[in-house]
Amino acid sequence: MPPSPAQPSTRPTIDLREVCCGLVPAILAELARVQADEVDVLVRAGIEPEIISGFGSGGSWRLTFLPSFGHGLARFTRCASGAQAKIRLDTLVY
Repeated sequence: MPPSPAQPSTRPTIDLREVCCGLVPAILAELARVQADEVDVLVRAGIEPEIISGFGSGGSWRLTFLPSFGHGLARFTRCASGAQAKIRLDTLVY
């Protein structure tokens, strides 16, 4: 949902509606460039399941899909740096 004229958004919006192949790497590359704590990414309509399966769970961003018309709107919110425990799965730990 775009911000109303009375409340301009300070959240960056990245338009990736034309990207079909390599969408998750494209989103990750864009997220690496931004300094904001929240970013809206416009994606092709109906691609939400693919993005959710591509990002899985965890990581440094929380993913939320918001209602939109004509496209998908994925909002990424940066997680606090100490909010998640690091999981080590290398064989030296065992």
